[in-house]
Order: sequence, then C-alpha cells, then structure tokens
Amino acid sequence: MSTLIDVARRAGVSKSTVSNVIRRASLVAEPTRRRVERAIADIGYHPNAIARALKARTSSAIGILVPDLANPSYAELAVSVERAASALGYAVLTAHTECAPQTEEEAGRALIERRVDGVVLAGVSLGSTLPGMLLDRKIPVVLASFGEPDDSRLGVIDHDDAAAMEVIVEHLYGLGHRRLAFVSQHLREYGGERRRLGFVRALSRRGLALVEMDDGATAVVAHNDMLAIATIDRLERQGLRVPVDVSVVGYDDVPLAAHCRIRLTTVHSDAVEMGRRAVELAVNAARDGRHVGHREMQNNPLVVRSTTQRPPA
Repeated sequence: MSTLIDVARRAGVSKSTVSNVIRRASLVAEPTRRRVERAIADIGYHPNAIARALKARTSSAIGILVPDLANPSYAELAVSVERAASALGYAVLTAHTECAPQTEEEAGRALIERRVDGVVLAGVSLGSTLPGMLLDRKIPVVLASFGEPDDSRLGVIDHDDAAAMEVIVEHLYGLGHRRLAFVSQHLREYGGERRRLGFVRALSRRGLALVEMDDGATAVVAHNDMLAIATIDRLERQGLRVPVDVSVVGYDDVPLAAHCRIRLTTVHSDAVEMGRRAVELAVNAARDGRHVGHREMQNNPLVVRSTTQRPPA
C-alpha cells in the first residue's frame, strides 16, 4: 500500500507539501501541485481517512444506531440518514443493536473511537446510558422517533405517542370496541414501552382496562406495523377473521401497510423526513461545535383502512 512518503519521493517534494496538496491548501505553487497530483495518480495513493480524522478530530461521518434493521420503518430511516448525510459529504456508520445494553455500549464506544461528527439514535433500551455517554464526549446526538429530552443537550425528533394512542382508542371506542389488547415487540425498547403506557392511559380515561389478545379481545393494537401484520396472520391461523371478528391497528405506516391484501389501519409516520431532519440537525451542530439542544414533533395522523370495523354483535 502506497504512503504519503512514497508520493513525496516520486514527486520530488516534501511530505508536508503532499499533505498541503491533499488538503487543497492555497500556498502550493500550481506546477508543484500538478506534479504531486500526477504522482498520486501514478502510484494509486488513497489518503487514510482514519488518520486524517485523528489529526483533525473529526471524521466526516455520522453514526446511526438502529434497534431492528429488519423492521421496514427503521430501514427506511437508516436509508434516509445515509442519503441525507451523503448529500452533505458525510459517510454513515450503522450499528444494529437489538436494544441490548451491552451492544449499545460497544457500538457507542466504536463510534467515539472513530470520532464521528454526530450520532442518530433510532431507539435505545430502557434506562440506556448511551445518549449521555456520547454527549459527555461532545458528540451531537439526535433521538429519531422517541425521547423526552431529560438532557437539554439532546436533539429530538419525536412522535406524540400518547396523542396517537388517544386517537387509536377513540377510533376503536367509537366503533363499539370495549375489550382492547396491546401487542409489544420482544425488544425492551424505550419507545415501545411509551406506546403501551399511552394506550393503557387512553383506555383508563374511558373506564376500560387492558385485556390479553386471547382473552376475548375484539381489537388489538400493535407497537408497530410488522407486529400488526404478524398478529393478523396469527388470528387468521386461529380461524378468526380480520376485521369481522377482531380489528387490528398498527403504527408507522410502512409501505407494506397499504398493500391491497393488507390495507392496515395504522398511525402514519414519515421515516424519510425524520432521517433527513436528524442528519441536518446533527451536522449543523457538529459544524458549529455545539450540541443540538432542540426538540420537534412530527404530525402522526391515523390512517383508517380495512382492518378495523365494528365488533361482532
């Protein structure tokens, strides 16, 4: 592998001159610049991005930590982050954590070692110390799709899960449902617990209590669309019809939710815009040498499709 010294020898200049050419410093004479650039091309030299990051204390990279890349909503968010970052000249380092505290910590330390300019967190485990660990090292952090800002340094782009659960329960209650269940994912994720609690509170305000899905529930609300689709499959394998026997509601409005064979009633969220905005906030903070310190909420309307109707008489 060629080095900076190899380029300097071939061009007949000092190592510092080669460095100045790579950094596009204006103090290098044009004939010298052309000679160095020919030498770089001749020997196929590629500057070491990690070494540059160590010197500059920056990497021109954004990290994103995702609980579940198999979930289309998180995948959409991750792709959006990558596209937005690339448009601004940043690479993206992605970690799949499954909301495991040890994995989160290891991924966080890896991003710190690589001197990323900012980090987007798409979900963390209950009681996670990861946001604080990154913030304490002066790395701008944006929570995308969750997070009460208990630390004023955080950037937050959030759903109003409590309001969304209120709308869901009002929709089902208005149809006549009184026995409602909630299906959670296996991950012990902060956002999932918040949605469940919001659902329970919305029930309580109407004098209702949470029931189990197999305990005569006439409607099931799922933490996300993929769980809702899996719930529909489970119910129909048991001989129940959706929505004739049981209504089902999801959350996220992933592209599959609108499929003509599914037509899932769900809460809409815009993962693409959330990813773009998260990168914008993180990059602006990094360039200004500050934390994000900003919170904004997405509008998340209920999209009523074909998986909800009045309960059986």
